Amino acid sequence: MATSAARAGDGSKDPAGNTPQAPARISKKTIENAKSAASTAVDVLGVVAEMAENVPYLGAVSKALTTFKEVLEEVDVCKKDCRAAASEAAEFVDLMNDFEAEAVPSAGGKEGELRKACQELGSALLKCLETLQALGVDSKRKRDRLKLLLKRSDVQSSVSECCDKMRIAKEKFNMKMNYDTNKKVSDLHLRSQPTIAPQDPTLVAQASIWRLREANHIFYGRESEVEAAVDLILNKAPARVAILGPGGIGKTSIAFAILHHGSVQARYTDRRCFMSCEATTSSDAVLRALADALGFTLDSNLSFESARHSLMRYLAERSGIICLDNLETPLDADKRAVEDLLRGIAALPSIALLVTSRDTSIPTLKWTSPRLEHIKPFSREAALATWNDICDIHDDYTEKLIEAVDCMPLAVTLLARLASIEQSTKLVWDRWEAERTDMIRDGNQEDRLYSVSASIELSLRDHADAAALLGIICIFPDGLRDDTIALLDKGLKDRRESIASCLTLLKRLSLVYTEAAWWETPIQRIRVLSPIRHHVQQHHVSDELFLKLADIAMQNRGDWHFEYGTIVTFGWSRPVCHERCIQMAILYPFGTANIEVLSQAIEKARELELQIQSELHRQLGYVLENVHEFEKARSSFSQAIELDEQVGDRQALFKGWRWWIETFRLEFGDREVECKHLDEVQNAIQKAWELGCDESGVWDQGYYYGYSNLAYAQHFVNEGRRKLHMPIVHRSGLYSGNDSTVFLDDGDFKPAYDQLVATSSPPWDLSLILETFETLHRAREEPTSRKGSPVPFEGS
Repeated sequence: MATSAARAGDGSKDPAGNTPQAPARISKKTIENAKSAASTAVDVLGVVAEMAENVPYLGAVSKALTTFKEVLEEVDVCKKDCRAAASEAAEFVDLMNDFEAEAVPSAGGKEGELRKACQELGSALLKCLETLQALGVDSKRKRDRLKLLLKRSDVQSSVSECCDKMRIAKEKFNMKMNYDTNKKVSDLHLRSQPTIAPQDPTLVAQASIWRLREANHIFYGRESEVEAAVDLILNKAPARVAILGPGGIGKTSIAFAILHHGSVQARYTDRRCFMSCEATTSSDAVLRALADALGFTLDSNLSFESARHSLMRYLAERSGIICLDNLETPLDADKRAVEDLLRGIAALPSIALLVTSRDTSIPTLKWTSPRLEHIKPFSREAALATWNDICDIHDDYTEKLIEAVDCMPLAVTLLARLASIEQSTKLVWDRWEAERTDMIRDGNQEDRLYSVSASIELSLRDHADAAALLGIICIFPDGLRDDTIALLDKGLKDRRESIASCLTLLKRLSLVYTEAAWWETPIQRIRVLSPIRHHVQQHHVSDELFLKLADIAMQNRGDWHFEYGTIVTFGWSRPVCHERCIQMAILYPFGTANIEVLSQAIEKARELELQIQSELHRQLGYVLENVHEFEKARSSFSQAIELDEQVGDRQALFKGWRWWIETFRLEFGDREVECKHLDEVQNAIQKAWELGCDESGVWDQGYYYGYSNLAYAQHFVNEGRRKLHMPIVHRSGLYSGNDSTVFLDDGDFKPAYDQLVATSSPPWDLSLILETFETLHRAREEPTSRKGSPVPFEGS
């Protein structure tokens, strides 16, 4: 004991790191005053907790803390802890003193939480003071002072508990200060507005920040859309902005980028609310979900009208921006009531409205102009930037995958995640080839944000007729002409909806879009993004639907000429449809471009008319030529020629020989000397000239697919013979000079042909062709030379 007492006075440190000193004597009055103040605070707070009204208790808490601080400043045991607690108490007292004069009494907000924290603080203060007194901080006896030194751990524990309670109470106090400050601002705003009826007592207000998730940090290529929307929000307040586009196109990400834009954040601070409508299927669900997102609880017993009235009244007193994401879900389920609710929000004078929807038939509101364009897929650059942020592997397969999904943001994101997991873009590409959109998902989740298929199915839900039409459109990679779609009405029966109304719905749901092809203007093509097309092909094109389409095309094959081959190729991938595809090829060979189908059709047609067999062989030769199978193509053309000779069809024979000749020119190009059949080609050209004339010797094959083809074929033969030092038998008429090095004016070929064919049939002598060219040149130069000359007076 003596040693401990001596050490306490020599300035050395104890094991806890404190420097013990002989404790100063605290008067009994000081500690009794502190205990009395803490006890009073506890009693006052106990009364407040039992009452439904606000009692001014901050003064009692402040006094308790002040006297507690005085006691701690005189305790030299655990000096570091005591001084920290005293500092905490002094800071809290200053806060209360600064705010007490301006505090706004309130029945809600954080008042209850603050009362409870202060009550716990008061109890802790009282307990600490009783501990200190029990250890003899107010005793003058040496024995009690030594006892206090030995019980320093008890003092330290008790003081630390007080510190913790003070921090909690101070945090709650700060929350109340923020709440009351916001209320003052709100009241000031209210006083500047027209008088509004008292707050509906059925609405329970909870002061909190409006709900808003963080923006997606991987965000590229949408600067123009975001800036356009922000400009409307800032300069045409209160703006009503709609972000429209198909599922998976990035509408939600754009909405978050807008809400987190620096300028929007500066204007609306914490009054920015994002609410997903995905799980809401009624106007009441939308209303209550919105109230929850705004930090307010509506009495569950309220009718929809009463709840709506209360929420509108609350929002009328505030300025902010609300985003309703996936608005199409409740609109589809409860259209009229949801539209009415939306119109109510849009009528609020200080609330900006932002919505996202895949359904373009949004409610008829006064949307702020100019409206945003429908959201389109990423640019290639933005798609690659997104991929690179997610996956470290970037190679040729990366480019192929991005192109395969038409740069659709959700598909790019999910494929990049998959490639990052698999660590192989080739493996992902192989899966894409086999599974298509079914493999574009994040794990096993069937949420629209994590599965391309789920996103598409969400749009197609409960729209069977529209899904059937979409299935037909998706058969065609380049889309379907709008005038062709009209032909489906008669062929597709047992439908509740017309083709026109189904097409309108698909446009509404952003599942299709129109595009004018440069070669078909003003015809519009109805197109579909690649991920949607592949998903629908897999899940919404039944064999029955295909057979119906095949029947329509066969009955109107002239109207379906450009689409015929695509239909046949698609159907051939389905064993059940093979027979119908062969029938289609036999019926209309020229519309078929599938080698396997044509080959089997030829086998099936052996007992049919020779003309049908010839057409099939000729079409097969044409398709083989297009894939550079020249020897096989010539064989097919030769078989067609044999059949046409049996029939005696001159026009068909001319086509057969023309294409047979063309295969050599296309195969050898400027390597004419490698062609071992120049003489055969020359003889075939002569035969074709003869077949091109009718019985009276008049040429009837035209310029482009008759004369021009044979002229170029003749030049091919001539070049080969010239390189082999063989004499030229016939001139092509395309070049002048003995060595055929001067190409005649291409613009004069057709006019020269028209003049020559009017008097005789080809082939013509080169001298006659050159003379005709010269005549055309002189005719063009004559008007120029006469410019400025006086016009002779007629009749003079």
